[in-house]
Amino acid sequence: MYLDLPGLEAFIAVADLGSFHRAAMQLGISQPALTRRLQRLEQIVGQELLVRRAQPIRLTPAGASLLPEAQAAIARLRQALQRAGDRERAQRIDIGCLPTLAVRYLGPALARHHHRWRGEVVIYDSSASEIRDMLESNQIDFALAAIGSEHWDVECLPLFEEPFFLVCPSGHPLASRRSVSWKELGSEPLISIGPHSENRRIVEAALTRAEVSAAWRFEVRHLSTAVALVAGGAGLTALPESALAEEAGKDVAAVPLLEPALTRTVGLLRRRDRLLSPAAKDLMSEITAEVRRTVRLEGKELKKSARRP
Repeated sequence: MYLDLPGLEAFIAVADLGSFHRAAMQLGISQPALTRRLQRLEQIVGQELLVRRAQPIRLTPAGASLLPEAQAAIARLRQALQRAGDRERAQRIDIGCLPTLAVRYLGPALARHHHRWRGEVVIYDSSASEIRDMLESNQIDFALAAIGSEHWDVECLPLFEEPFFLVCPSGHPLASRRSVSWKELGSEPLISIGPHSENRRIVEAALTRAEVSAAWRFEVRHLSTAVALVAGGAGLTALPESALAEEAGKDVAAVPLLEPALTRTVGLLRRRDRLLSPAAKDLMSEITAEVRRTVRLEGKELKKSARRP
């Protein structure tokens, strides 16, 4: 279908002002020219959009359905044109990042990036499913998140792989073990992360493959809440290694989980069809370097602190 922007602008103007005369004056065209634009748009749509005999002019059901979407689309297009023509705003970057990864890796990378680029950086520290939705709808430039079964048009750059640990109170009988199997947790109350969490997807998929059932008793939305409940003695939970580094000093211990052993791959994700600005490419490189540097220098310390917070 032909995208008739002049016709859409004419339609929106008439709908807003309720008058062909006022709409033509606003657009700076003659009233016959306005009428021709509307007629051409209606031919494309295949239905009348306006009740012309009414005063003020009213919308038909088809016009009422089209108006809000047309207004939103034209507004987004105007904003895009403004950003493209404004050098400073053209450098705005939108990224998605899991909260635990944002806390651990983004600070130094953003600081170095800011010395070279002065544009705005918007960080959506959201759940894995929300980040996937933003990638799918092309709302963000790229994301730092756990890599799962991504759509074919999402390009992934793996950065590191990390294991999951059982998190339990420091005084729990399992806290001093070298490892724990999932089958040993059958009688333990377990805390799961909400349905939008990539961690929950990984855990449930692995347990299904291993034909192991887990006694989930509580469900939360945030990792910090799960750790607080563990520290209070409400139950046990499973968390990836990088998340444990931010939860030290909360009276919990972490023990490697086996049978099945769970891991997640963390990396950068971006749409293949999205062209990144020079500023976005620079930030992506800085985050890549920071993650690799941290994993290389602090990987062993991370495991040590995870077992003895």
